[in-house]
Amino acid sequence: MPVTYIHIQWPNEEEDQVYSPSSIIENYFTPQQEITVTKFNALCNESLTKASDRVAKKFGFACTSAMAEMQRITSCCKNHDGSEKVKIIAIK
Repeated sequence: MPVTYIHIQWPNEEEDQVYSPSSIIENYFTPQQEITVTKFNALCNESLTKASDRVAKKFGFACTSAMAEMQRITSCCKNHDGSEKVKIIAIK
């Protein structure tokens, strides 16, 4: 379960990264993809929940870092109009 980071650019051109404890997040995003803030938030929530579930299955407890990251991303998304675009810069 390699830790994976999604490097993004918010609509205001600020760059950020999303932490995932699992590479499953790669199934949800692709480099150079542009998606609405609303869809980005939904996909982050879904992928980070699945990543946390994978950790729970392997280690017997959920990943609190994934849950904290989900809350952080949701909070950041509230600073933008839902129809604005988030750009996926890279996945590492």
